[in-house]
Amino acid sequence: MTRSLPLILLSGMGADERVFRLQREQFPDLILPGWSAPQPGDDLPGYARRMAQRVDPGEPCFVGGLSLGGMIAVEMARHLDCRGCFLIASVRSPHELPWRARVMKPAALLLPPGSGGVPPLAARAALFLGGRFLSPVSRNLLQQLADADARFLRWASMALLRWKPHNDGLTVPIRQIHGDRDRVLPHTLTTPDRLVPGGGHVLPMTHAKEVNEFLRDGIAELAGRQSG
Repeated sequence: MTRSLPLILLSGMGADERVFRLQREQFPDLILPGWSAPQPGDDLPGYARRMAQRVDPGEPCFVGGLSLGGMIAVEMARHLDCRGCFLIASVRSPHELPWRARVMKPAALLLPPGSGGVPPLAARAALFLGGRFLSPVSRNLLQQLADADARFLRWASMALLRWKPHNDGLTVPIRQIHGDRDRVLPHTLTTPDRLVPGGGHVLPMTHAKEVNEFLRDGIAELAGRQSG
């Protein structure tokens, strides 16, 4: 039996590998790298290049991600022997970001250095005060945010708003799945290949079956294209 190619998936901002727990069960060659600390002066493409160097399996692979992770995966694909890129509740370029993200850029430039610590603190407070009343998915997401590195959150917020993709065209095939109730990155601003009815922004946890089928079908299609 031929071994499947490695699949690298990146979590979203404020999340970690726990967001892909239900994918790990289905894909034995799944690689879930944690976020590395950004270097001074890193923009999103530069960070993605270093991330690609760190996780490169040294063979053909697939790469993808959730939300911010998908955006970084698009940039990583340029530096890997990548056979396909999978976007989960994500976008292909900054032109597909909602208007509120674009208009926030001037304000983001004025954020104080410690501002990234607010979301983790708020998440810890929410867990302490009302964690027992939350659904398992909401509690899990809050815990991931509470555990997040505040410095990375601030850098990621700034890098996202300043995202300028490379001018060279990306030739790696992209496949995209999105929820029709995603309020963070509305599907109407992008061009998903598969739209999940009732799906919000955290599809790997709330609609794992659909995400797993999307990944499985995409891997089969793109691996077959390379060998055909």
